Amino acid sequence: MVAALQQRGTHRAVLHMEDNYDFAVGLFACLHAGVYTIIPGNLCKNIHRQLQGEDVVFVHELTPGTEPAPLEPAQPGRVVVEFFTSGSTGAPKRIIRTFANLEAELQMLEGVLPDYTEVQEVFSTVRFYHAYGIIFGLLLPLSHCILTDTDAFNGLEPWVSRVENLSTPGALIWLVTTPAFLNVWAANSGLVSFLHRPVRLVSAGAPLSPAVAASISATTSGRLLEIFGSSETGVAAYRYPLETQLWQPFQGVRLELAPGQGMRISSPAVPAGTKAHLGDSAEISEDGRFCLLPRVDRIVKLADKRVSLSEVEQCLTSSPLVEQACALVLPVQNVNRLAVAVVPAAEGTDLLQKYGYAAYKKELRRVLAHQVEPGLLPRKWRVVGELPRNAQGKVQHSAVRSLFAQRLQLPVMRPLTKSAQELVFRLLFVRDSFYLTGHFPGYPLVPGVVILQSLNTLIERYWGLRVVGIVRLKFSAETLPGHEQTVRLTRKEGEVAVDIRSETGVKVCQGRLRVEQGESAPQYAL
Repeated sequence: MVAALQQRGTHRAVLHMEDNYDFAVGLFACLHAGVYTIIPGNLCKNIHRQLQGEDVVFVHELTPGTEPAPLEPAQPGRVVVEFFTSGSTGAPKRIIRTFANLEAELQMLEGVLPDYTEVQEVFSTVRFYHAYGIIFGLLLPLSHCILTDTDAFNGLEPWVSRVENLSTPGALIWLVTTPAFLNVWAANSGLVSFLHRPVRLVSAGAPLSPAVAASISATTSGRLLEIFGSSETGVAAYRYPLETQLWQPFQGVRLELAPGQGMRISSPAVPAGTKAHLGDSAEISEDGRFCLLPRVDRIVKLADKRVSLSEVEQCLTSSPLVEQACALVLPVQNVNRLAVAVVPAAEGTDLLQKYGYAAYKKELRRVLAHQVEPGLLPRKWRVVGELPRNAQGKVQHSAVRSLFAQRLQLPVMRPLTKSAQELVFRLLFVRDSFYLTGHFPGYPLVPGVVILQSLNTLIERYWGLRVVGIVRLKFSAETLPGHEQTVRLTRKEGEVAVDIRSETGVKVCQGRLRVEQGESAPQYAL
């Protein structure tokens, strides 16, 4: 691969491979070839088109040379790596760092991972094209001559199966993951028990709730380590959440408050001369440890009053009616108003099924009345089965905003299984949904177009595919208000097989849809 890069004479290489092993080979080839390395989060048509240029080569399109090139000593300080942020609030932002900055991160981590030399297996739910995935899932294990399990996996069951089938039952293993994965683990803690096996967990992307941390700890015999930082700054601080809620900066990291900008960071993992900010506010104690406060960019002004969007979300999720919430500001008749997307908890789902949206939203407003003044209560709500998140578990605020732009109301679509080959979702058709108005008076039915649009939305959100036709689709049972259904979508070459069944297992719809690759990447992570 090094020889192929050198023969092309390129100075810029785009590295994106679905196979983690191939990615690792490509990354080190770029390092030894001394090329500027661009690592996009995906290579959908739009991104591929944007990155094309005369001096750019796509590593996955290269044919390896027949003769290996002599490997000269790498010069980490001269080789630049270009990452992209998650783009949660808009278009992804380019982040430029050097391999030397990545090496500095590894050295900082060595001081807080005393038992890492005993690790024999490393698993990662985070793909290597994220900075966090590269550091913890690839470079850190390799610095101790440990190979990460390179097969990507999604979901709790594949992870449990991998661990149980290890050839070395007593081996100490590490899992590099995100709060999104651990939230699923906590919700299904009865299915997982690693008390008999030494497991260490490292999580980054967002702070874990104390309840989730406690639930995870009860199923393992190991410690749970949380990392605080960003793609721009690298690792900044860490904590063991069951022992303390305070964050401890890494050795060599200096944090200070910058008025109106959150925390300013000085670190060997940040390019020299760069003014880096973390965007989070904090209370910093004299010994340097700190307690996180709401992000600076999440405090907004509505009707000349300050409102913390984070506190709105926390107020809602403290209720048994809400599992997840995302608050934002939207213009309503040229006036900025509060809008909230929520994922209902079990009690909220029961209320929805029995009484509908109006009753559920009334209860949510009652909950928020303790936090928000009456005139500032949300004017718009979206009740969804899942908030859009990226592979690092961060909520995609731009995708949440697009939920409020949709005109066609959809059922509440709750994920059961998500993978590159299969999607299984639970759909709840709420009894006072807009699409029931005017359809079949006296005997309301859910229109077939709503079900079809739901399938199209799932296929686009999670696979980045576009439905271009119906091969065959047969409805064999009616769907009534308040009903729940299980939708199973199976991906095949150029097609998606559809199987929809009622709560009692009755066949509702079967068939196949013709699909093609869409222009944009999926907005929801598998």
